[in-house]
Amino acid sequence: MTLTPMAPVVATDLTSGGAAGSAELQIARGGGGGRGGGGGSRGGGSRGGGGGRSSSGGRSGGSSGRTGFSSYSSGGSAYRGSQRPSGGWSSGSSRASSTRATSSGSSRSFSGQGQRQTNAGTRQSDRSTAQADRRDASGSRQQGRQDNAGNRQDQRTDRTDTRQSNRTDRTDTRQNDRSDRVSDRTDLRGDRADNRWDNTWSGWARPGWGAARPWATGWYGGWASPPWGWWGARSVAWGVGALATTAAITSLVDDAINDQVTYIEVPETNYELYYPSVEPVGTDSITFAANSGSNLVEFTADCRQGTLDGRTPQTAEEAQLLNAACQVAYGD
Repeated sequence: MTLTPMAPVVATDLTSGGAAGSAELQIARGGGGGRGGGGGSRGGGSRGGGGGRSSSGGRSGGSSGRTGFSSYSSGGSAYRGSQRPSGGWSSGSSRASSTRATSSGSSRSFSGQGQRQTNAGTRQSDRSTAQADRRDASGSRQQGRQDNAGNRQDQRTDRTDTRQSNRTDRTDTRQNDRSDRVSDRTDLRGDRADNRWDNTWSGWARPGWGAARPWATGWYGGWASPPWGWWGARSVAWGVGALATTAAITSLVDDAINDQVTYIEVPETNYELYYPSVEPVGTDSITFAANSGSNLVEFTADCRQGTLDGRTPQTAEEAQLLNAACQVAYGD
């Protein structure tokens, strides 16, 4: 690296007097006049104007005169300073310092690059960890939703099964209750039949019962339709053309006696007639018992007038029940 020389600093000889110093200073500065001198101490030169500064002699002789440029031309000590740097004047020291600075900067640059790479790797690892955590959390939520859905489905299935089981149990309970009620009614009827069979009030209810009846019989029936005044209009309204015949009722009683059963099922009705309970009242009326559903009902009837409990039958079934009881009491 080449340094551009600065203007040399001219040393001033303070011991030689102010005039000489002033002249040399002016010479160094390129003054307009010149001072000449002879061969003496201060020669007979003159200060002239014009172009340059000339001198025929020097101070105390020409050979020993000082021009003011000696310091610049004598090695440049004034240019470089009065003190030598500790590292010498070699330009290599600047280059070495620059190299060291560059090397230090490069080291710092490499160190910074490594730190940035390390930080980037750390951030990438953190991002990967966060992504893995999010995936795990998402998987956990999805699994939780699936588990909850499965639990809800199981609960719905359990509730459905429970409701179905409850309905089945209620149905079975109702069916069992109905069966029990039917069995109870059957047992009740059987008990009543046994009691009546054993009692003297039903003594005529035996094989050959028609001839065993101790009252006047054979006058009821034997007609195509009952001679009751209300029968024609009611039968048309009910759609009933005829009532059960004497032969039909007699056959049912014979079968019941042979089977030792104390009731017969009245044709085309839900009534069960307890035939041993039939008893005459006078020569035209009777009392008897019949079962309707689960209830045992006592009736009175007038076979000649065709009334049941003092009124005309209100349904075709009541008319059939009245007819069956009168056939047992007064039929042939």
